[in-house]
Formats: sequence, structure tokens, C-alpha cells
Amino acid sequence: MIYLDNGATSFPKPLSVRQNVDISLKKFSANPGRSGHSLSLRAAKEIFECRKRLKELFNANSEEEIIFTENCTMALNTVIFGLLSEGDHVLISSMEHNSVTRPLESIKDKGVTYSAFDYSYDDNETVDNVRNLIKPETKLVICTHASNVFGFRFPIERICALCHAYGILFCVDSAQSAGVFDIDVGTNQYDFVCMSGHKSLYGPMGTGVLILNNRNLKPLLYGGTGTESIKKSQPEGLPEKFESGTQNMNGISGLKAGVDFVKNRGIKNIYNHEYKLAKRLFNGLANNRKVITYNKSFDYGKVAPVVSFNIDGVYSEDLVAKLNKYGIMTRGGLHCSPLAHTTMNTIENGTVRVVPGAFNTINDINYLLNVIRKLTN
Repeated sequence: MIYLDNGATSFPKPLSVRQNVDISLKKFSANPGRSGHSLSLRAAKEIFECRKRLKELFNANSEEEIIFTENCTMALNTVIFGLLSEGDHVLISSMEHNSVTRPLESIKDKGVTYSAFDYSYDDNETVDNVRNLIKPETKLVICTHASNVFGFRFPIERICALCHAYGILFCVDSAQSAGVFDIDVGTNQYDFVCMSGHKSLYGPMGTGVLILNNRNLKPLLYGGTGTESIKKSQPEGLPEKFESGTQNMNGISGLKAGVDFVKNRGIKNIYNHEYKLAKRLFNGLANNRKVITYNKSFDYGKVAPVVSFNIDGVYSEDLVAKLNKYGIMTRGGLHCSPLAHTTMNTIENGTVRVVPGAFNTINDINYLLNVIRKLTN
């Protein structure tokens, strides 16, 4: 089996991640922060240690600004529903995921509007595209760091600076980039950074993170926090304000090990490895006249290790099924990003997406290319 669907979730997980989940289940799987006994305190310590590691990896301002969610979708929903109100305008990129567009669509009837700015391979043009769509009522810009379909990398540092110059808040969707590209929250002062725990941070599914630089949000969920229980209203302190209900302590324990794996291996080293594999695949596909690729080029640092392609005349999901028969796991269709596919004129057929991970090898890519050659002969 060759697993190349790491854009959906990373697999396999590092051994340390599996061990951490197992140990936490066996030895201290108590409710964190709800009791004063030793197991509860040990579970709470495990969660704090994961916050601490995430703060260090992303240079966040403090541990309390690291909010655990179920996934990146929940983090994005927290920002969108917690911030926006009637009359607000939002700018998003033309590559955004349904985790952004569907929440925004759901509040259009409440007087919230949004527009999409185009991606350009020229960063200056991308920044100008944002600037040209800013309105007096623009309150928030949401931008993916890297397209989950085509890998295009957005200049989020420059877009954030532009937003702040206009007094606009900036939210990064780093589902496809956290653990692959450096994200420096403290230096760039991103207002909100949303990320998956189970993709390039190598944690278990059911883990996500919201890093807050701006606290002026309403919570998405209200309820038990284990603190200030006598109050009828939600606590204002962080992280409790945004973490109602029992936390996924076992998943967070696994995420802690995943963050350690990324830190020990090095984000740059991980990117270099995955980029080498993606570049090899892109070049091999581009040389096959029956294969359609969608990146004009695949330059180092300009793209995440994500390759989308089609075979002319073959429906993308049919091709995924054929590859599966050869033991190759990929993903076809629209990848929950119809806006990106509409932008790239692939909405009718979708694409086959390949995303290598830390455990893939050049032999995996060569085998895939050989199978593609066989299918196109």
C-alpha cells in the first residue's frame, strides 16, 4: 500500500503519537481540570504541555491563547460566528475551503457579505487584489496559507500587514501548511490562526487548534469549563472561554507527540523532503501528454507539496478507483473546495490530488508515475 492522501489526514502516524495515545488511555485518562485528584491533574498537565509546545512551535504570545478545537473547521467557525455581525464585509481568497464559504453563506441573511480576491503567482498582484476589494465595512480577511487542492502559497505575512494598515482583522487557514511552512504568530501578529492537528502536525483525528491574538470573539459553544462554575455566564478567561465541554485529552496527548515529531525533524526538513517528492511527481506528470496539470510551475517555496492532475477523458474519481487497485491511495473530486475548482475551471471533473508525507519515499512516487504511464498507454 502507498498512502498519498496526506492532505486529508496524515498516515501513518509517528510511533510516538500512537504510544502517547495508548499511554494516556491506560494511565491517566481522567477528565482534565474537573477534579482535584491526581489522575485529573495529570491529564490537565498533559494538555498544558501540548499548549506549551504549540506556543513554541508557532511563536505564539502565550499558552492561554492556544485554544483546542475538534478540527480546523471548528476553529474557523469560531472566528466567523464569534466575530461577524450585520453590516460586516469579509474578504476571502479564491481558493478557500467550504469550512470558510459555508459558514459565510449561512449568515448572508443576517446582513454579512463577502467577496473573493484572486490568487496570482506574483505576490505583488495577490496583495493588490486584496487591496482593490477592501471596503469601508470590511472587518475581516480570511486567507488559506496554502491551497488544499493546488498547493498555491499565499503571501500571508504581507496580506496581514496590509489588513492591519487598514484596521482590518486577519485570519489564517493553515490546515494545509501548519507543520510544512513556518508560521510566526508573534512576529506577524496574525489575529487568528486556525489549523488541523491531524494533518501535517501528525496528531490524531479529532484535534484542531485556534491561536488567538485578538480576544474579542464570542464563543462558539457555551457550557461547563471546570472553572468559575458558580457563574451563570461563560468565563472570560482564556482558554476556558472557548473550551466548553470535556476535552479530547487522549487526542491532545497524541498531538503533543506529533508536535514533538515536527519540531525534532524540523519544519524546513519536512518541507524539503515532501517538496522533492511532489516536484518529482509534477515533472513526471507534466512530461506525459495525456496528463493535465494545473500549476504553471512548481517553484521551491511557492507551493505546498500538493499536486493535482487529471488524465484527459477520465473522470477524476474513476482514476482514483483505478489507482486504488494498484495499491495507491489518493483523493479525487472537489476536495471540499468548489470555489478553488471553479477558479481553476476544474469544477466539472474535479482533480486527482496527491499529497506526500514525511514517511513517503521517492520509490512511492516512481511507482505512481509508472502506473500513470501504464494507464495512459
